[in-house]
Amino acid sequence: MNNENINEFLSFILSRIKKLNNENSTKSSRQEKDFSYTNPVLVNMLKHMDNGIIVTNHNNHILLMNSEAKRAFNLHNGDYDIKDITSLIQQKNITSIKQTNDSEYTFTYPNNKIKTYIIKINSLPDSTLMITLKNKTDIIDLMQQLEVSQLKYNLLVNNTPDVLVQLNKKGDITYLNCGLTKDIKIDSNKYINQNIFEVLPIDFARQAKKTLTKVLSSYNPSSFKSNISIDGKDYYFIIRMYPDIDEHVMCLARDISEKKTIESKLEYLNIYDPLTELFNRAYFENKLQYYNDPAFLPMGLVICDLNSLKLVNDTLGHSFGDTIIKESAKIIKEPLSTYEEACRIGGDEFAIFFPNCSRSLLEKYKTTLLDKLNAYNLSNPRLPLSFSIGYSLKETVDTDMETIFIAADNNMYHEKLLQGIKNRNNMVQGLIKSLSTKEYKNEDAKKFLLENVLKLARAVNYPEHNIDNLKLFVSFHDLGQVSIPNNILYKTEPLTNEELEIIKRHSEVGYKISLSIPNLFHIADLILKHHEWYNGEGYPLNIKGENIPLECRIFSVVESYTAMITDKPYRKAISIEKAISELEHCAGKQFDPYIVDKFIEIIKEELDS
Repeated sequence: MNNENINEFLSFILSRIKKLNNENSTKSSRQEKDFSYTNPVLVNMLKHMDNGIIVTNHNNHILLMNSEAKRAFNLHNGDYDIKDITSLIQQKNITSIKQTNDSEYTFTYPNNKIKTYIIKINSLPDSTLMITLKNKTDIIDLMQQLEVSQLKYNLLVNNTPDVLVQLNKKGDITYLNCGLTKDIKIDSNKYINQNIFEVLPIDFARQAKKTLTKVLSSYNPSSFKSNISIDGKDYYFIIRMYPDIDEHVMCLARDISEKKTIESKLEYLNIYDPLTELFNRAYFENKLQYYNDPAFLPMGLVICDLNSLKLVNDTLGHSFGDTIIKESAKIIKEPLSTYEEACRIGGDEFAIFFPNCSRSLLEKYKTTLLDKLNAYNLSNPRLPLSFSIGYSLKETVDTDMETIFIAADNNMYHEKLLQGIKNRNNMVQGLIKSLSTKEYKNEDAKKFLLENVLKLARAVNYPEHNIDNLKLFVSFHDLGQVSIPNNILYKTEPLTNEELEIIKRHSEVGYKISLSIPNLFHIADLILKHHEWYNGEGYPLNIKGENIPLECRIFSVVESYTAMITDKPYRKAISIEKAISELEHCAGKQFDPYIVDKFIEIIKEELDS
């Protein structure tokens, strides 16, 4: 109850007292005092007042005293025989308080608790005094609690990830706080008292006004989601509105742009293949059932398989394999209309739906694909692409799309069998062409290498009937170098450990390629082992001594010697004498000592002749 209400209430009480005094002027002050405790209405009203109230007459006799006043003076029911206010407040203090209008009194209670009261004394008609006691200590405690609560509120508001906006029923902004939103920097004062239709895009504002009206009418929370551009950047918000006091609503707008992006990516991945951006296998499975609808008859399905992908992955690496998968997807998708859908349904397999088509249309698409492949291969001769293509047509309701899929797949495999050798040979020829562009040996060096390998072979009694295989091995020993990136192969600075590991893999790559080529199949083992060392410290198998094929031991000596006396992009050749010295130094370690001796004999004979 505020002071105005207190004065109004006490005026009413005093008017009642005055009336009683007029009627019972001969009664004692005890009777006057007793009146206040015998009138049930007044007692009940005094009982529920927050402030302490004491009313005295002109003789300082207490006429009225409520329970809050008794608590202030630590009076109990038995102590209420106090008749005179001066027993509680000295007369000089009463006079002082009256002069200053109010004063502070400190009370110490038996439990050592201290409270401060603001005491105000007002003179009323008939020399009556009204004394009010307001508990300052409780007010201070309450204010401190309020201050702590306000600090907590500010801490919460200023550190929330939400933008907080208060709107009145018209949609005017009455409060705005951007909290901890990372990227959104808004001058809150700029928008206070502006209407949402003045500061928000029209569609966003309409949604906000609709939700605002709904919340105020139902008095229940509601929300909506919308995108908005702030300072040229797009955001996606969820806005939750809650009913507030005085026909206002509090809006919590949370930036969920990142979450929306993740959701969009997940939705994308649900139906798309991230490598090719074609539809994925899950989408294909759903559409396979969807296209059973008779409305799509005749319904065509084409299956394309990318030939020799495993060979590419094994030799050039999966990153190169991914490149040709993406190139293949572009070729497959380019001729399609809006209603025709391409899917990647396996590592190297694609499926294309043709609703409401004809057999001639499917055949035309196949021809178009082959033409585009030829054009691509002319521009990219290093590694030609090839497809095996099969198709089938659903012409009746009775035929299921699963059956059409099986038929198209079978037709594709039939073509793969017919074209398999040709396609593999084309791929291998592409790899060999790629190797020829990587080789740093000049023609003289290659000729020198082959001639000296043959001389050394005959010197160690290598079987003459195997000489052709030895020639083939010398020509294709580094077939696996197609897998080594040029920036590593031709690097002039020292190689890192990771780069050395990449180079060491080339013998295994060459082995895998040669296994795929009928004419090289029988030298695959030699290609695999031509970097083994006599002491077992070579690679990739770490075999040693005579476990290394004789061809590899012969080749290793001659190839190293040839490399030493030949200029390279990254170093100059060394002298024959130094090269011979290096061979002798490595005999028993890298090279077979017997073969080193035989080869040095050959070199010296040629120098002497």
